[in-house]
Amino acid sequence: MDANGYYIYLPAIFIFDDLRTLGFVNAMPEQFDRKYFLYKGVNGGYMTKYTPGMAILELPFFIAGHLVAPAFGYEQTGYSPPYRLAIAISSIFYSCLALWILAIVLSRYFTKNVVLITTVALLAGTNILFSSVFQPATTHNYVLFMLCAMIFFIDRWNSIDKPMDFAMACACVGFCALIRPTEILTGLVPVGFLVNKWKSHKFQFSWIKEQAVAILIGMILFLIFLAPVSIYWKYATGNWVAYTYEQEGFYFDRPWQIWLGLFGSRKGWFIYTPLIFLAVWGLYRMWSIQRFSGFISSILWYLPFNIYIVLSWYGWWYGGCFGMRALIPSLALLAFPIAYVVQEAVRQKVFVTLVFSICILLNLFQTVQYQRQVLHMDAMTWKAYFYIFGKWSLSREEIEKRNKMLDHPDYSQRGKKLDEYFK
Repeated sequence: MDANGYYIYLPAIFIFDDLRTLGFVNAMPEQFDRKYFLYKGVNGGYMTKYTPGMAILELPFFIAGHLVAPAFGYEQTGYSPPYRLAIAISSIFYSCLALWILAIVLSRYFTKNVVLITTVALLAGTNILFSSVFQPATTHNYVLFMLCAMIFFIDRWNSIDKPMDFAMACACVGFCALIRPTEILTGLVPVGFLVNKWKSHKFQFSWIKEQAVAILIGMILFLIFLAPVSIYWKYATGNWVAYTYEQEGFYFDRPWQIWLGLFGSRKGWFIYTPLIFLAVWGLYRMWSIQRFSGFISSILWYLPFNIYIVLSWYGWWYGGCFGMRALIPSLALLAFPIAYVVQEAVRQKVFVTLVFSICILLNLFQTVQYQRQVLHMDAMTWKAYFYIFGKWSLSREEIEKRNKMLDHPDYSQRGKKLDEYFK
């Protein structure tokens, strides 16, 4: 799975001393029965196509697993149960840390009760729970953590105008891109705040000059935090820049992928994370409120571009997962309009109980459906969706009937040449 490709840096460096060729994978068929995240390097060995940001965040947990393994009679191979448990714990840890940081920022604008309801809704009413607990060590919750950290710094800069806060937000952008290169788009969040604040100063260039130091330091930190991937590419290939996804790429001329990714039966964001409907409503309601102008600006800068890029990927459904996992980081920003809806409705207890209960219970039930293989991992159709709706389990006959309703995605597109993607 993808998690192996992100994690492989750690055993390669600290156990096998073989980051250049990853030759140890051939001696471990059980852990590497599928090598789709590896490709042949220029040195005759393998390279991982993934960047090292995840491995850096997993490092403390890897060390813990490495130290604990012999005490429980396991080999220090990097892949025995103590390592797997440690990495699974890291996924939960960073998810909880992300929500904690987000709660701190939310508390600057909302009451404790609103923050509590919003945080619980994000955990139980979205696929954050599934990604952190049931499918750990995928990148999206780790990016969520870094994006929440970025929001913490950029919001504080927006309030008290300390240059280092803006610079630290830019550093978080660099680390987001170090986890997943396309997450460089998170840089549009500080851009949104910057433009909004410039607007409040009537677009005076003198104010931009005053921010020059913060912007310069931010650019430097961004490059420093992004540097490890270029160092790896140089070490493994001799080039500072490499396209490690080989024949995989984007279809930028397929708008229907956007529609399917948002409202389709296979992975639709609004279908499997219905809380997004409340986020859109909240964004509309808080549109003209000045104290939220920085968040509104950043959402408008970041969200449309991110949705377009994410859903233009050749495999826009992102493999076997519950819901649209690639849009999990966006929930860090959408937490604010969700919180605003909670705040507006807090006196209407029937509304809060009904709407949030439906969103949360539907998400939790569909999560269980996925875990029990009632909800298919990547081939759902509307016919299949309504057939299994509300069903806790399926008999063998029901499974066979559901399978006839499925529409399996075409993974053969992975083999196309890049120039075919951009025709």
